[in-house]
Amino acid sequence: MASGSSDNTLLKAYENIKFSEKDKIELNAGYLLRRAFKRARKHMLNRIEEHNMTPMQTAAIHALVENGPTSQNKLGRYIGMEPGNVHGLVERLSKKNLITSRRDEQDARHYVLELTDLGIKTAAEIIPLRFKASEDVLSPLTEKERKRFLELLLKLT
Repeated sequence: MASGSSDNTLLKAYENIKFSEKDKIELNAGYLLRRAFKRARKHMLNRIEEHNMTPMQTAAIHALVENGPTSQNKLGRYIGMEPGNVHGLVERLSKKNLITSRRDEQDARHYVLELTDLGIKTAAEIIPLRFKASEDVLSPLTEKERKRFLELLLKLT
């Protein structure tokens, strides 16, 4: 009985909230981006599951292919990972023998990350899977819509 009166109080409070059709949660940018991200992550996980890697690990491997040897800090910024989480990512990739870390020749305070031979072999396998996962996500769109969607996402980032 008490919860019923509590529900009535909440409903009355909600009556004072005014919003239009365009204010619905289904049209909220953050909500839609979160849903799209979950869909993209699901497709990525399906594509890479046999490699026993996370999407962020594959992003790090991909980034090292694109940029060559780089610092841990730059790698984290490039793949959009929080600085506090990059160290763990690097540790896990090192334990899998996919990357190595060495002192930077120009600045001994820093370390440079680079792919091992196994990392290069793995990159050759997972990078095409990353593109296929992206194609999976974009499959409901026409080619023109895909191009425009990616342009808009780049503008937002």
